[in-house]
Amino acid sequence: MTRLCLLLALLVTVSFVAMACDTTSSHGRYRQMTHRRVVDADVLGIQDDWDATWYDERPSHLSQWYNR
Repeated sequence: MTRLCLLLALLVTVSFVAMACDTTSSHGRYRQMTHRRVVDADVLGIQDDWDATWYDERPSHLSQWYNR
């Protein structure tokens, strides 16, 4: 029984240490910020690609091929 209690105490201690080491560092925040910027740029790129495809078939007065 004492071995089980010691094993449980060791497990609790190790898990507390592991949780304390899991804090967000400045490098982690930098990675999150970089990931957010990449995702935002990808979304804008997809929107630009869609607009280019959509307006390619329907030239408007903003298009450089508009006949005046």
